[in-house]
Amino acid sequence: MNLTIDNVSVSIGSQQIVQDVSLHVRQNQFVGLIGPNGCGKSTLLKSVSKLLEPKTGVITLGDENVQDLSHKQLAKILGVVGQFHEVNFDFSIRDMLLLGRSPYKGLMERDNALDYEIVEKVLLQMDLEKMADRSFLSLSGGEKQRVILGRTLVQQPKFLVLDEPTNHLDIKHQLSILRTVASLPIGVLAALHDLNLAARFTDYLYAMKDGRIIKEGRPEEVLTEAVIQELYEVECRTYINPISGKKAIEFL
Repeated sequence: MNLTIDNVSVSIGSQQIVQDVSLHVRQNQFVGLIGPNGCGKSTLLKSVSKLLEPKTGVITLGDENVQDLSHKQLAKILGVVGQFHEVNFDFSIRDMLLLGRSPYKGLMERDNALDYEIVEKVLLQMDLEKMADRSFLSLSGGEKQRVILGRTLVQQPKFLVLDEPTNHLDIKHQLSILRTVASLPIGVLAALHDLNLAARFTDYLYAMKDGRIIKEGRPEEVLTEAVIQELYEVECRTYINPISGKKAIEFL
């Protein structure tokens, strides 16, 4: 399923946060969104997930205008992992993952054998099987992040939106999660903070500053010393990692 964002602007109150942004994600493509804090990345992603309504422009998933879909219809095709996961109730990890099957359930419909089969597969995929009965509220921030991504995978979406998916994760699980995401046979749009991870895992990048896209292209085209200086106001050196063959960044 493709995602198309066409000349979208988003305002919160009287402040325009996103200004005339257009981007496209194809089926099976992992697209990254980079830029400094406050540049509009999270606001743009919230408009894709229908948490915010664009002031102008259109967002389509496949042939459907996101704003025309009910929340249940959208949940069957779009999975979303945000930055913050505070909840006021306590479930086990397994039960948290089972919530990902909710879009497919009628009122009072119980979980079935297929639901449990999907959950057990994702527990293994996310390295959560040994802690499946632990309380969600007892987890660290990184563990919660893995559970929330797991719940989203249980949802079996046709497109995935991620806002800083490696927040709070140790290096092992940063790599594991991005490998998992990159291997999914669906389109992915992710806001990423770590530029070296963006260079390693994404197929295409959009660089955002002050609510606008200032550069787009393959990671090696976008992650130049000049663009990084413009985005983050820091000096760096870029080179090709001889092991991965990918662009890498060293900050000075």
